[in-house]
Amino acid sequence: MFLVEIEKIVQGGFGLGRTQGKVIFVPHTLPGERVRVESTKVRKDYEVAQTFQILQPSPKRIEPLCPYFTLCGGCQFHHIEYDTELEIKREMFQETLRRTSGLSSSLADVSIELVHSSPLAYRNRVRFHFSEGQVGFRAAKKSTLVPIVRCIVCVDEVNRFLLDVRERRIDLGSRGESTVFGYGGKYFWKGGMKEITVEILGKQVSFPIDSFFQSNVTLLDSLIRNHILPLQGSRILELYGGVGTFGVFLKENCSFYTMVEEYPRSVEYARKNLGKGRVKVVQGRVEQWIHQEALYDTVVIDPPRTGVSIPVREFLTRICPQTLLYISCNPLTFARDLKFFLHGGYEIRSCTLYDFYPRTTHLEVVCQLEKR
Repeated sequence: MFLVEIEKIVQGGFGLGRTQGKVIFVPHTLPGERVRVESTKVRKDYEVAQTFQILQPSPKRIEPLCPYFTLCGGCQFHHIEYDTELEIKREMFQETLRRTSGLSSSLADVSIELVHSSPLAYRNRVRFHFSEGQVGFRAAKKSTLVPIVRCIVCVDEVNRFLLDVRERRIDLGSRGESTVFGYGGKYFWKGGMKEITVEILGKQVSFPIDSFFQSNVTLLDSLIRNHILPLQGSRILELYGGVGTFGVFLKENCSFYTMVEEYPRSVEYARKNLGKGRVKVVQGRVEQWIHQEALYDTVVIDPPRTGVSIPVREFLTRICPQTLLYISCNPLTFARDLKFFLHGGYEIRSCTLYDFYPRTTHLEVVCQLEKR
């Protein structure tokens, strides 16, 4: 048992403290708080608090509205005022850049905007787990189920699904989990309606329930309005294009639009969403396609959490588009890739953070790079 003062919040939402020269990570804490750590999980270079007591709480600490907080593994920040959460996320992003040599100075003159939505009732897409007739989320760092009556970060349509499960209006069968999407007064799931159509800035985009789609539709509108609609070019390329959500707007801003996506189901819907015209949709891994020699004015990339592989980074610097828009769901791999592009002759025109998932540690980055 020992006393720890929390210095800052780091990746994963843990508070970082120190004792006897060793780093201790304490969940659900705030900078400046003093805690008594009673048990830890010991690692070689650090420890993670398992049980602890807050001796001196921060004035910015609030009583969580979610009754499942600390039990469910979905959210990490219900104990913090939302304005403070946004400040912490900005600081975490800047710390990531500082730890990637050379990036802090590159962004010194760039204003980093942070765009947010309501911290409650924002989430359209979620994955539920089922066990013995109960529905909920996995416990934090465990495989046990935390039964959920209502999730306060989900939209009403998703919570209606939970109600229908409890009142047995839905037959779950032998399912262990299912993705649920709520929109337009309805919910969609694998056991019911499987095709979803949403309206984004006046355009309709359809996708299947088992493919990826952004979980915060309201903030997606903002991202497209601010960063996709202004893009111009004679030839625009999009890598990791999904179901063509950005493409339905990009194809109208150029003479020819090309999209590359690996998953056949997503490509099927991308072709449906994009329709005919000067459009080419390629199904295949980006790494297999990049040996093409075509040139593009503008390239949009929205890779998975692993970021952009070395062959793809080298391909992009070789074809050298004037504008490169990088949309990232992982600031760590984004910082790694950004360093490569800056060394490859690009400079930052704008960098915007989007808080697509309030009350969690997740943050999305939209960075526009221009060739020097």
